Formats: sequence, structure tokens, C-alpha cells
Amino acid sequence: VALTANVDDSTTGSSDIASAEYDIDGGSVPMDAQDGNFDAVSEDVTASVPAFAVPGLYLICVRGTDAANNTGADECVLLAVYDPSAGFVTGGGWINSPAGADADNPSAAGRATFGFVSKYHKGRTTPDGSLEFQFKAGDLNFKSTSMEWLVVTGEPRAQFRGEGTINGATVCKFHVDAWDGSFSGADAFGIRITACGGSDRYSLDATPLEGGSIKIHKK
Repeated sequence: VALTANVDDSTTGSSDIASAEYDIDGGSVPMDAQDGNFDAVSEDVTASVPAFAVPGLYLICVRGTDAANNTGADECVLLAVYDPSAGFVTGGGWINSPAGADADNPSAAGRATFGFVSKYHKGRTTPDGSLEFQFKAGDLNFKSTSMEWLVVTGEPRAQFRGEGTINGATVCKFHVDAWDGSFSGADAFGIRITACGGSDRYSLDATPLEGGSIKIHKK
């Protein structure tokens, strides 16, 4: 995996960049300047990240240090490492949505229903499928329009991400976290609906189902 980033000190002292590094869940690894030398206030940096042996979501963070030995804050992204042959996920049911989960209607609480399928078809590098999530107390009806990735891990657990619309209009990103009997012995569902015209709309960590089921199907 080729990792690239820009490290810039122009707004925090204007010293030349002296070094950069990345880490994945802990260990730090030096990065190289793309032009061969660390000698400018802004540097494009790169590193070759070794292949991952196990599918999952990995947090990769990059930080830079300037000539005055000041180190910047970490900038992090999630990297999805998936195996298209690991299986697919289906689910449907309902959960209790607590107050505070819906940013537009923070006092709204009650029943929220969902249904989904996410699956890699042979020869495809992006999954197909659909997701619908309805929270009537918040007047929220989210439907997916595309899938970006699906990661199935051994708990068993599946996470998938994509894009969709709220009430047929506002375009948002989504991230689903689905557990098949492995969340303290229960099926569980969590969802984040983000980047909705510049703001986030809904966020709920995985929570046990009140009804329905989630199934991870092994190929």
C-alpha cells in the first residue's frame, strides 16, 4: 500500500520540515520526502506500507516534525483491508435509538428500524447491496445509493461504508457496524450518517437488537 501525505508548517512557525512518520496502531515508521530531501516548509511525503495479513479496519496516523523540533498533531484515516472471499452480511430488525443520537433532533428517542445486505460479487472490488434505516421520531429515512467497501472479521462482525440520501434529498456518507451474535452474545447494529452537506446527522455505536437478526454468511 502506497501512503502519501503533505506535511506543512506554513501556519505554525514556517520552519522547514525535518522528518515525518506514520504509525498503525502503535509502532512509528519513518516516511520519505517525495523529492528526496526534507528542506522546505511544505513537504509531500511517502512510505510503502507492508501488506496486511488479516482483514480489518486499521487506523493510520501521520505526523511531521520541523527543524525547530516541534511535532505536529496526528492526522489519521481509517484504512479498510478486506477479503472479497470472506463472506457477506444481511440483516433486518429494530433497535432503541437513544436521545442524542440524532444531531438534528437531539431529544428524539424510540424505535429505529433497519434492513441491509452487502456482498462482493465475483471479480468485483466494491460490494453491491442496499441499506435502509428509518427513525420516525427524528423524521429520518436513510437509503443507500452506493457501497464503498465491506470488511468481514472473525468475531463474526461486518462493517461496510457507502453513500446515500436522507428523505430522498440530502446526500450523506454512512458506516454500519453489524455483529452476528458476537456482541456480548447478541446481534448488534450501529450506524453513523455523516458528511451531510457539511454536517453529521446520526451516530449510534453498536447496540443489541430489540428484534430481528444479523447474519454473516461464509462463502
